[in-house]
Amino acid sequence: MSAPRTLTFFGGAATATGSMILLEAAGARVLLDAGLFQGNVAQSTEKNRELPLDPAKVDAILLSDAGLAAAGRTPQLVRHGFHGPVYATPATRDCAAILLAETAFELESAGRQLYGLPDVFATQQLAVGQPYHRALHLRRNLVFEFSESGHTLGSASIELRTGEGGSHRIVYSGGVGRPGSAIFRDPAPIPGEVDTLIVGSPFAHLRHPMFSDARLRIAEIINESVARGGLIIVPAATIGPVHEFVRAVQDLWHRSSIPEIPIWMDTPAPVSLSTILRLHPESVAANERAYQHDTGAFDRSLLHYVPQGQPDHVDRIEGPAIIVAPNETCDAGRAAHHLRRCLGDPRHTIILTSFQEEGSVGRLLQDGAETVDLQGETVERKATIETMTAYSGFADGEEMRGWIRALGGPVKRAFVVQGDDLAVAMMVTILREEGVRDVIVPRQGEAFSF
Repeated sequence: MSAPRTLTFFGGAATATGSMILLEAAGARVLLDAGLFQGNVAQSTEKNRELPLDPAKVDAILLSDAGLAAAGRTPQLVRHGFHGPVYATPATRDCAAILLAETAFELESAGRQLYGLPDVFATQQLAVGQPYHRALHLRRNLVFEFSESGHTLGSASIELRTGEGGSHRIVYSGGVGRPGSAIFRDPAPIPGEVDTLIVGSPFAHLRHPMFSDARLRIAEIINESVARGGLIIVPAATIGPVHEFVRAVQDLWHRSSIPEIPIWMDTPAPVSLSTILRLHPESVAANERAYQHDTGAFDRSLLHYVPQGQPDHVDRIEGPAIIVAPNETCDAGRAAHHLRRCLGDPRHTIILTSFQEEGSVGRLLQDGAETVDLQGETVERKATIETMTAYSGFADGEEMRGWIRALGGPVKRAFVVQGDDLAVAMMVTILREEGVRDVIVPRQGEAFSF
């Protein structure tokens, strides 16, 4: 008699961060993602400190992308005993090496020792680059395969098939991106009948503007900011969906729609965007142009990197300039530093592209808060706050509907994760409208057999 097959949701349930799902099947214990909770520092630190399982008893980790919400907890699991393989696409593996190192620096500077650089290095030794559409057996009766999800460089949907106890196909969405990106490939799920779908989108309740309309809005914001002589702060990971925003600014400048404006990437581990894109043409749209010229996705114009060991270098820039700095929800890191010094000045603009977790500084600013606490200081909001979810890297509701239809189906059962109450409710509605009868919204720590 085969052992029970279960899915346990340890993160990404009723929240868009902390993605971590335990699959137990065919004698294996496999984690789908191992993400950090983000948002309010005190609350997220408490959640991240407590491990919900014994890492030494996990056989493998499958990562859907390199973002901290999906991969940021991996070094912590390694620190506490995980020693199995970490499977990711080659691009996710390489991006995670950079982003996890940056996070280790931030955790150290903030005194929150979830893990350090040695744990990041140990994680990279366990990382296995697994190409798209190349099936790999984790056990005799358990096989997985990555497919393009279009969210960011190397992002993937994960398909698992288990034959123990009867054939069963699971599809986990990770982060589904927007079709029509100038940089990343369109999402391309593997079509067919799905027994269990795990899916979510933090912007399922929204309708994003077209990329062309979003570019026009960027031009307006930049020209207004330049006229004021101000800075534009973009809280975002310096490797990730922000590539689309950077590319849009570069294109606007080439078309003379905006004046020349430097884009500073404020990161402790600077890596050229064009270089990392060239390393992974399998994840880039129109990859045949990668080595033909230095425009398009590989454009280096306007880009500047803060010299290593000189974090105050960018602080001396008065504007006009664009500063891209982590973290996405503005609660910590270089983004919080720049908001603390700029939020009280009406010349400046803050552009929020990422999902803002409830209770985070970014969400408070979106909701119109007059003051926020930043790095122990209460700061009055006088800067302009702009929200541009078109550059979040996440599909909106109708784009998610298109992705579900591309699966072909039928879908027998679906779990909705990764979103706040409004996004989750809309995702449930979309799934039911698309013919999925059994739709479940799991709670954190809840387990389900299949």
